[in-house]
Amino acid sequence: MSARRLSYSRWDGSQVGFDLDADAILAEVTDDLLYHGDLNAALRRMLQSGFRDRNGERVQGMRELLERLRRKRREELERHDLGGVYDDIAESLREVVGMERGGIDELEAEARASGDERRQEITEQVAADKRLRLDLLPPDLAGQVKELSNYEFASSEARERFDELMDELRQQLAQSYFNSMAGAMSDVSPEAMQRMKDMMSELNQMLEQRERGEEPD
Repeated sequence: MSARRLSYSRWDGSQVGFDLDADAILAEVTDDLLYHGDLNAALRRMLQSGFRDRNGERVQGMRELLERLRRKRREELERHDLGGVYDDIAESLREVVGMERGGIDELEAEARASGDERRQEITEQVAADKRLRLDLLPPDLAGQVKELSNYEFASSEARERFDELMDELRQQLAQSYFNSMAGAMSDVSPEAMQRMKDMMSELNQMLEQRERGEEPD
């Protein structure tokens, strides 16, 4: 199946976009607004879930867009796989992210249990921002380490596990690198070898900066 070709041009007012006005927005959020009584929250939920404009055209929500990004990220990971050299490290990072998502859920549950509406509203906004950052982590290992190094964890357990992982990472990288080179030197192209070396160099540099108490570049 050939890929569909798309062409783009400068916006000149003649293109057809989604047709949305104040009445259409109000129609979309009326039930939510009547039930919850919070217009801002209703609008956020509409943007997350998607909606239809007054012409009946479907406009994707943030959840659908993020799912498309996740699928694309998985495809990129599979396309650039270098033989599983970093599988253990990647799995550990996924565990850290999973622990953090659990911490975010707990944070929201505590806010709801407090009965403080203002606290709950602020917590929901913070939680949404944190989930978005986790959803948009880069597909490459070095990018994930960099983003998580600058991320403020909601879960102290996830933060501690991430710190431990950073302490283990240099040794794991070196061991994985030499094991891989010993058995697969003839199967790895020069381009793949260089990408692997560049990734290791960047990760080592970030770890050294972190040990000195500096923010990764």
